[in-house]
Amino acid sequence: MTQSSPGRVMDMIRGDGVRARALRATFWSISNVVGMNGMRLLSNIILTRLLFPEAFGLMALVQVFIYALVTFSDIGINTSVLQSKRGDDPDFLDTAWTLQIIRGGILWLGACVLAWPVSRIYGHPDLLTLLPVASLSLVVNGFQPMRAALAGRHLALGRLTVIQLFVQLATLLLTVLLAWWWHSVWALAMSQVIGALLNNLLVRLFMEGHPDRFRWDWTSVHEIVGFGRFIFLSTIATFLITSSDRAILGTYVDVTTFGIYSIAQTFGSLPVLIVTTVSGRVMLPLYRMKSPRESDETRQKIRRAGRMLSAFGVIIAVVLAFCGTWLVDVLYDSRYALAGPMLVLFALNAIPSNVMIGTEAVMLAHGDSRRHFFLTVSLAIVQVVLLFVMIHLFGVVGGIVAPGLALLLTYPIRARMVAHYRAWDPLNDVVGLGVGLLLTGLAFVLHWEEIMKLFP
Repeated sequence: MTQSSPGRVMDMIRGDGVRARALRATFWSISNVVGMNGMRLLSNIILTRLLFPEAFGLMALVQVFIYALVTFSDIGINTSVLQSKRGDDPDFLDTAWTLQIIRGGILWLGACVLAWPVSRIYGHPDLLTLLPVASLSLVVNGFQPMRAALAGRHLALGRLTVIQLFVQLATLLLTVLLAWWWHSVWALAMSQVIGALLNNLLVRLFMEGHPDRFRWDWTSVHEIVGFGRFIFLSTIATFLITSSDRAILGTYVDVTTFGIYSIAQTFGSLPVLIVTTVSGRVMLPLYRMKSPRESDETRQKIRRAGRMLSAFGVIIAVVLAFCGTWLVDVLYDSRYALAGPMLVLFALNAIPSNVMIGTEAVMLAHGDSRRHFFLTVSLAIVQVVLLFVMIHLFGVVGGIVAPGLALLLTYPIRARMVAHYRAWDPLNDVVGLGVGLLLTGLAFVLHWEEIMKLFP
């Protein structure tokens, strides 16, 4: 008797094979992104009733500099655990944990040093205290157990995802309570620190794995730092790719407009977050276990996985492009109306990233942080130049669409890099870009009048 389709799907998901683990990891990764951002959206909807747009703008600026500190100091500790042959070695894990703690303390000191000049540059004295307090979460995150990274290494993300979703829900409730009590931006800063503490506690209590200990094994340090030297340089460029729009735009627009921009970005970043999260948490370990270089059959299987990921991201972007303005009108009051047309532009900008980003993982999976670095730096240089020019000429509109345009301009470099590992899929790129840009472009035309209000 022929097995039913649901039965075949269940057979594919069960078991300890690479495909079964990859499918489960994909499910949990998507659940994580959708759940976390769904709760973040719910939080924003409630908090916009309790706080003022300037509060979101201030916290968005704080997040820019926290993220800058994190990326400017990333030596690829978690990525080393994911890809290294010694990723299960207790000496290696303990050394990685010790490095992570040291890094967290240094990051907090860096935030304290930055607080005064940042408050002066942006003209908001509150940043002098907000940045150091919110950055305490970096110290807490330094103590996160290595068993979280091990879960990613072995594509066993179920329990970790449940913990992260619970922490997000608890943090949401705490933020709402503090905002109702204080009616201040401090509700956002304090809940971030408490959420990090809760996450560490639950991972330590409910995740199985190696008990972390302080250790300094020079062989492990040399491997992590050797692999991470290009990761470190890459993450500096990654900051420019992911946050330069906010850093530059924050100097061009008032804090209220910047707060509305951050609300729109919460929606608009969802398609890209799904693709990048699955790429990092699923595709990277998958490439490590099954390299496209092994055989044509293996390459085709991984290619199908990448195409499914791209298609899913494109579908979400298209839905947001057509429904974005309606969602903003329904969920927010008139003060946030401009977030609607911004969301249409974010969806359009997401298409190049959703189609192409997934293949980047093949370089790190093969320990090739050097090629990954050159690709990231190339994209960062092009994007920053475009941002300065396009924000100056077109304001918020230029800030939103410049990153997608930079991806298209650097496509030849990306194709050459991933082709070295036989991971380039030109058919997926052409079809995905064509269909995605056509449909989101149609939404752009339909909402032209609203989008025109964004131009300076």
